Amino acid sequence: MLFDARHGRALVATLAGLALLAAAGCSDADAQHRPKPPRTGGTLRVVVAAKPAHLDPQRVATATEANVNRLVSRTLTTFKSEPGAASSEIVGDLATDAGRPSEGNRVWDFQLKDGVRWEDGTPITCADVKYGVERSFSELLSVSQPYTKTYLSGTDGYAGPFDGGKELSSVQCVDTKNIRFVLNQPIGDFGYTVAMSVFAPVPLKQDTRADYDKRPFSNGPYKLQEVTDQQLVYVRNPYWDRRTDSVRKAYPDKIIIAADDDLPTVTSDLITSEGDAADTIDLDKNIAPNFVQQVINDPDLSARAVQGSYGGIRYLAINTKRIPDLACRQALIYAFDKRKFRAAAGGSVYGDYATTMIAPQLKAHKNFDVYDSANNVEGKPDVALKLLDDRQKQGKPCPATLTLSIPDQKDIRRLATTMVETYQQIGVQLQVNGIDPETYFDVIGDPANANDLLWAGWIPDWANGSAVIPPLFDGRLIPTQPGATNNQNYALLNAPDINDAISAALAESVPERQYRLWGELDEKIQRQAVTIPIVYMKALRMAGTNVRGGFIHPQFGQPDLCALGLV
Repeated sequence: MLFDARHGRALVATLAGLALLAAAGCSDADAQHRPKPPRTGGTLRVVVAAKPAHLDPQRVATATEANVNRLVSRTLTTFKSEPGAASSEIVGDLATDAGRPSEGNRVWDFQLKDGVRWEDGTPITCADVKYGVERSFSELLSVSQPYTKTYLSGTDGYAGPFDGGKELSSVQCVDTKNIRFVLNQPIGDFGYTVAMSVFAPVPLKQDTRADYDKRPFSNGPYKLQEVTDQQLVYVRNPYWDRRTDSVRKAYPDKIIIAADDDLPTVTSDLITSEGDAADTIDLDKNIAPNFVQQVINDPDLSARAVQGSYGGIRYLAINTKRIPDLACRQALIYAFDKRKFRAAAGGSVYGDYATTMIAPQLKAHKNFDVYDSANNVEGKPDVALKLLDDRQKQGKPCPATLTLSIPDQKDIRRLATTMVETYQQIGVQLQVNGIDPETYFDVIGDPANANDLLWAGWIPDWANGSAVIPPLFDGRLIPTQPGATNNQNYALLNAPDINDAISAALAESVPERQYRLWGELDEKIQRQAVTIPIVYMKALRMAGTNVRGGFIHPQFGQPDLCALGLV
């Protein structure tokens, strides 16, 4: 999903036409044309391509799930819900502040605020936080976010609290309101780490284990009222106290999240903006390609479009277990036509051509281009053919037929067609494996899946390479239990030298040195040809005429649900 040290992150994320105006020097005429702010009340309608697969905060894995999760689940810290650079800053959420480190950043203490409560009115305690963290270790939940396992001390062999399981000694309740984390190494940005939902509290008495994924207990401004096959309905939580929450605006009385993967129809309805469409926003899909120029060139429509760039990357993972030959993987990278892919997606508004896995918005970014793709955005099929021919002559032919996994959605199938055509030019037949979008990441999260190329995207959980390289490429995090669904290292890269270098980078306490190490690791991994970086993603989301407060939050690469309201 999701991913680093968000300190100083440079961002461009605005609601086109709704830029903030300086208070000084604004004339009365300016004020008259200033857009109305959101009001309290009404029903906000949100379109997503597929209903979120996971609602349990410990199991959240995708950007959409994380965005939705903030409506009901608070964490010790969280990211500000404000446009611009402020959105990369954390503040105390359930905690009074962003944490107090000691012992060289190996111990972190947090104190819970007064007045924070669950949806039944009971107070949130340290025990709830401790239990939430501990349950993330249970194989029953198949948790994707790696941070509890990689950062906390004494976790070897720990299997969670279920069925008489032991407590985790590195998560300590000093008293009912004070919690202490003991880490296995110095982590200077641990305050950012506990903003992740895997650190969210869960009350033991309300935990239904696997079924908690269907109906989590709320401590946020909304609670789940209804779940159907195609939608989620959220209503106000009467025990949420605005005085304890400086982040969530909580404008609407009700939020309805509905799945609809017919992107052209969704975009058309939002442009027309009649009836319920006027109160609707598309959360996780860009404007349909055939409407992009209309929206960009129409001032009224562009004023409603929520757009911005962020630190996300769209890429293909290459399964190294199924394609173990380096030259074969290199051929697939050289053959890839990024121009054709991006044109089918909608052009430059979809993103800038990528050559790295760490995006330019992050300080850990290193500018390199191992496969010379920036100068050859249509690929270098001649180089690919030579690599394939050489392996054929050496008696080690590369596979002539490969399987590409994608979420089975119309717009993604259109993009997959460009890849099928591209690889036909080098004699490789690509078979497209469309998977139910609601369960897609669970399916490819099983290391035993039988796909050669895997459609994927990544948004850093915070702005540092530590939220990109370890979750995507640390082989020690690949689950070994049969039927696991929580793997995010889709390339199945497990190289001891890479794993050791990740540990060394995490242990580096000087930020600038750590940034450099992540950039070097990014380049070293690219030389292993385990992913095809395609574009650094941009967002262009359409909203109805009554929707206000939209901006692209770098945490999600989407409009922040916590900021949206209606006029």
